[in-house]
This record gives sequence, structure tokens and C-alpha cells, in this order.
Amino acid sequence: MNNRTMQEMNEQYKDCPVQVNEYEVGGRHYRVHSHFIGDKDINDVMYRYAKDRAMSEMLGLVPTAKSA
Repeated sequence: MNNRTMQEMNEQYKDCPVQVNEYEVGGRHYRVHSHFIGDKDINDVMYRYAKDRAMSEMLGLVPTAKSA
């Protein structure tokens, strides 16, 4: 288990690149802060997130996105 404090993680990753992007999805604005600290493939991460979200919506665990 990870028992590091936020200050410890900030210090550890202070020299890593950070990118901020803003997106609009379904009329809502989102700001994404990307902290590049490892070697994960963003395509794999986004695919897993989308799959998990879709399954949660189908099972009724989260509200579905409303279409315009």
C-alpha cells in the first residue's frame, strides 16, 4: 500500500513534465492535468477507462451520459 503524503509525492515528481489540456464533452468542460511519471501507454489507460465506464453504465452503477 502507498502511504506517501501528497507533499512527498510532489517532491518526488517535481521535475517530471506536466501537461494541461481542456476538453468539452457533452456540454461540460473538463481540465485534464497529465503528470508524466512512468511508462504507461495512454491508449491502454483510456481504453480501460472507457470499457469500465461503459460496463458501469450498462449495470446501472453510474448514470448514463445524456445525448443532446
